[in-house]
Amino acid sequence: MKRSFITLAVAALCVVPMAAGAQEVHEGGLGILGGWSYGQVPSSNTSGHGSLSGNSGFALGVGAESGGPVGFGVNALFAQRGFRSNLFGNSQTLSYIDVPIYLRVAVPNAAVTPFALIGPQVSFEMNCNANGTDCPSGRNKTTFDGIAALGLKFPALGGLSIQARYLYALQNLDYGTVSNQSNYRQRSFMLLLGIGF
Repeated sequence: MKRSFITLAVAALCVVPMAAGAQEVHEGGLGILGGWSYGQVPSSNTSGHGSLSGNSGFALGVGAESGGPVGFGVNALFAQRGFRSNLFGNSQTLSYIDVPIYLRVAVPNAAVTPFALIGPQVSFEMNCNANGTDCPSGRNKTTFDGIAALGLKFPALGGLSIQARYLYALQNLDYGTVSNQSNYRQRSFMLLLGIGF
């Protein structure tokens, strides 16, 4: 009997904040983000470097946002990107810790909240693989990018959200596998799911 009472009391304490949160159009807080990151091939002259394709992988991390129709947010995401080549040693498959800081604009709605975000991002390279060989040395392992995204948040579903995010590199990576080394800037498209808590 006592165990049942304690269980009901704990459940009630959990339901009260959930119900209160459902009344909010958009509340800030912490959350988890995860999804898929689509890579893109270099936009420079790549003759002699084999058949290239974008390297795609997962993205996973945490985020924090302020509340209201206009606010700010920050993420810390592990993300994979780069490109692959059919020639040994010419691929550049990379993993990063991305830290974007962005302005967020939302259209308040109790059922579905459309939102957009834009801002700068700093990325820290964690790993680089060139088909089993080392990536060129002397490159920048900290890069600066810009991001923009559109998405929908569902307040009644515990803050579940979905977004399409685009990353535009602001600096050249100067990889030795690209003929025109001064013209390789990373591009990446992400589809992310989020849940607030």
